Amino acid sequence: MSGNETSDSEADRPSAKQDEHGTGPADQPTVSVPSLGHQKHARSRTKSWPTAGRHFGPYQIMRRLGAGGMGEVYEAEHTESGHRVALKVLRHSLGSANDQKRFLREGRLAASVSHPHSVYVYGTEEIEGIAAISMEMVTGGTLADRVKKHGRLPVTEAVDAILQVISGLAAAEAVGVLHRDIKPANCFVDSDGAVKIGDYGLSTSTETRQETLLTTAGSFLGTPTYASPEQLQGEKLDVRSDIYSVGATLYHLLTGRAPFEAEGAVRVVAKIMKEVPEPPSVARPEIPKGLSRAVLRCLDKQPSRRVHNYVELERELVPFSSTALTPAGLGLRFLAGAIDNFIWIPPSIIFTFLYFDFAALSDPGLYQSTAFRLFVVISLVARLIYFAVPEGIWGASLGKAVCRLRVVGPERSVAGVPKALLRASVFAIVPALPSMGAFVSDTIAALSTRGDWATIAFSYLYWALLLILFARARRRNGYCGLHELVSNTRVILKSAYRARPVVRSASEKMPTTKAQRHIGPYAVFASLTKSDCEELLLGYDAILRRRVWIQVLPDAAPPVSTSRRHLGRPGRLRWLNGKRTVQECWDAYEAPEGTPLLTMLGERHRWSSVRYWLLDLAEEIAAGLENQSVPSAFGLDRVWITSDGRAKLLDFPAPGVDEESRGRQPPVLSVENMASGQAFLNQFAVATLEGRIIDPDETRRRTPAVPLPLRTRAFLKTLSEQAFETSEQLISNLKSLITQAAVVSRWNRLGHMASCGFIPIVIPAFLFLIMFLVGRPYPDAKALQICLERLEKLQTQPSPLDANAVRPHRPLEVYVAGRFRGMISDASFWSSPLGGALMSPSQRQIAERVLADHPDPPVTQVAKAAIELSPFLDDLPRRGEERFSAFDALSGGALLFGWVSILGLFSALVCRGGVLLQLFRIAVVSKNGTRASRLRTFWRSCLAWSPWLLVMPIPFFTERPESIFDPQCLVPLLLVTLFVVGAVRSVAN
Repeated sequence: MSGNETSDSEADRPSAKQDEHGTGPADQPTVSVPSLGHQKHARSRTKSWPTAGRHFGPYQIMRRLGAGGMGEVYEAEHTESGHRVALKVLRHSLGSANDQKRFLREGRLAASVSHPHSVYVYGTEEIEGIAAISMEMVTGGTLADRVKKHGRLPVTEAVDAILQVISGLAAAEAVGVLHRDIKPANCFVDSDGAVKIGDYGLSTSTETRQETLLTTAGSFLGTPTYASPEQLQGEKLDVRSDIYSVGATLYHLLTGRAPFEAEGAVRVVAKIMKEVPEPPSVARPEIPKGLSRAVLRCLDKQPSRRVHNYVELERELVPFSSTALTPAGLGLRFLAGAIDNFIWIPPSIIFTFLYFDFAALSDPGLYQSTAFRLFVVISLVARLIYFAVPEGIWGASLGKAVCRLRVVGPERSVAGVPKALLRASVFAIVPALPSMGAFVSDTIAALSTRGDWATIAFSYLYWALLLILFARARRRNGYCGLHELVSNTRVILKSAYRARPVVRSASEKMPTTKAQRHIGPYAVFASLTKSDCEELLLGYDAILRRRVWIQVLPDAAPPVSTSRRHLGRPGRLRWLNGKRTVQECWDAYEAPEGTPLLTMLGERHRWSSVRYWLLDLAEEIAAGLENQSVPSAFGLDRVWITSDGRAKLLDFPAPGVDEESRGRQPPVLSVENMASGQAFLNQFAVATLEGRIIDPDETRRRTPAVPLPLRTRAFLKTLSEQAFETSEQLISNLKSLITQAAVVSRWNRLGHMASCGFIPIVIPAFLFLIMFLVGRPYPDAKALQICLERLEKLQTQPSPLDANAVRPHRPLEVYVAGRFRGMISDASFWSSPLGGALMSPSQRQIAERVLADHPDPPVTQVAKAAIELSPFLDDLPRRGEERFSAFDALSGGALLFGWVSILGLFSALVCRGGVLLQLFRIAVVSKNGTRASRLRTFWRSCLAWSPWLLVMPIPFFTERPESIFDPQCLVPLLLVTLFVVGAVRSVAN
């Protein structure tokens, strides 16, 4: 424990009449052990309490470390085992049977939690009539000491510390333990900086969580400053009560004080029950507002409004830790922008038609008017609001929310409306500069005299300026555009946090029969493995109610080294006890729940799990080489995967492996330096990823033959070549890979498929919808357009010399004036989107002149003109088909898919898979995981896009179908359906 444990007030002492609530397995084995609470309270006068420099039972007391509500803590050394421990003994004033039971229950509860961020308990015992708990020595003080000495912690350091505490508390919750006394003084800092939760004196099992912390005298057990309102009221507790205390602890680390402070416990409790804490960002302005909101959510008076579990709390706090955020790739950002634009287009079109008469939009003079400039400003402001408000308040526009992206400021919280507005302004204004202000009128006037090529060039200027915004976007700067550098914002993946995957393993229940024998303080129930000279036994600590592994050794076996006895690293088993005599030669180790690696090698494991195991083993090998505490032998049969997804190196072959698998285990290795350590790690990586037991010689200079991320394969190639010069370099590379995507995510796959089909599917469908809606009142619009185009061409022909000769376009004029008089004279038609889109201003002038020349042609004259024009009129679309039809949408989509296919084939050949794949960070690999060649990716693209290349010519070489169910329509429709089904299947898998 800490060397500076703080003292609690007298009010924290438990009552002698407090009821006992034990915990432990429901089906405990039958073990005969002495009672730990059998000493009577009357004997307390004869007890010999620990004193520095003297022996206390089997312990040599070194010094007093501090005191808590129930016990005093001493630094001590076990004279037989050499363990340096923190020995916690029951306080002088607490000697009743209930006090001893409560105290020893702490040991049992803490012993059930075996986690790198929870103080480890070695044992509980009664020494000279005094209950005592021995636990690991954590020498770096507490978080309370750190705040007292250095003041409030830096934001990332405080969050890092609490994330470690949360990790330990989550492990406690997993075995059914509520801590109930979380505070800075109970968060201990080890010599390597690791933070561990300790002091389970007020903890309870989930089966007894209704136990009150109030004594019969009305005193509160624990520290009320960090207790939840429901805990103070003695109500039913769950994990949300501990989450309140975690929030209060983080509040203390960030601000240097508790959320509620007052003179006396009664006033503190009154504040907790009634008042709302001051936001941490008010007490300390540099605290990110997002972090401040997360802390206040933990401190909510109502448990239902708090964070519900530790996983959710971790996800909220990780963005403010020292862990590097995952920047969003350009592909996902492109998809988010496309979605935002698609959402923005319909209301912008509606707004345009409400603001302008459609016919006026084709008038170049409109763009020089004040009304148009006001319209541009209003449109720009509306677009800025669309992005700035949601990104500034919630961190994402609609498109970014769909793609799980988040805009953050320099503090890693939401940027705020001012920064988001600046970001959106630069992004929107810079590309739109050519079409803004007084410049637009002169430009359009100049372009109208230079032809279509100049107009096209002018329209592409927007995209050129948009590309300039991202000219400095690089992986090293998080793909920041100019608008983000100016506003000091970043776009990150909202789902950057990835929890360590757990391993589901069957929990081994202890036998309910009587123990076969006893070795030291442990009951022995079974023999797990046995060789000529060694045996591994399954033991049980009846006091702590946990399993142990007992390694029985030959008589001449040397004792475990001092460094191994004191080893407390997460990558190795803890040594608990041992003996070397003529009659006994054994060592006892912790027995964590989990699975031996050899039994897991019948199937392939994902990189998302293997990378964590590799990191565990790499850190253990590096630490072992540094202080010469590596195991004597390395092998796949000596790796144990715990139920919480951690890899541990064993000092002996793992139990639970059948003889056949153990017989296929290759010879063990000897790791003497970093090079041999890399050889073992590479063997482990190949074996787990390929799902088979493999010899070290077979893995030399070879990477796993499975698909893997490209950066992962590069790392494993370096590992196979044993090319990492230092362990720090190896571990830093692994930690970097853990923060990256381990597989192609559904969102990346969806983004790629949507990008391929967006233009060919969405644009024709959108046009069909618009034209269908606006064209319903004008079923003859398309026929009128064809007739006016014909008249426009005929007018360009030279007139006949004879003035009395019939002009070739006269019958057509008569037909137009007779059939389309109502539509031509309808001003609403020309101001509608359909009329403006189909007819040019010159064609409207021709139609109006035709009506003036033929104000009321007789029906017979119109019929005669129709007969003369019969070959031409037979090709006109039927009534009701004049608007943009389903066939037009399908043929247009097929044509666009054809062009996308051509671009995709070219891109696959040049860019080794395609530009879109690279934008979405997807690589094409072979079955064994190697990068596919350009020819192979080209052939893959040919197979994928060939149907569209075949369908592309259909609209040009077939007649207009009578029905949408004709083959000309069914083939493109079938291909579109197959594309959508394939996209959904790809995303689902």
